Amino acid sequence: MTVRLVPLHSREASEARVGGSVAERVALVARLSDMLWTRTGRPRPDYTRATMPIVLTSLQHPPGQP
Repeated sequence: MTVRLVPLHSREASEARVGGSVAERVALVARLSDMLWTRTGRPRPDYTRATMPIVLTSLQHPPGQP
């Protein structure tokens, strides 16, 4: 698979190059994510969605503000 990187603000990035149904596009994102994760050489996380590590923050009280 050939990958081409373009700046997000470029005209090329705004062109719709991927057709297909929503289901086909979601499947493509899943496939690309899997391929790129494999390229990192890192092991896949083994946590479940329920135990996924997250951090909750608030925009009302930034860190260091009362």
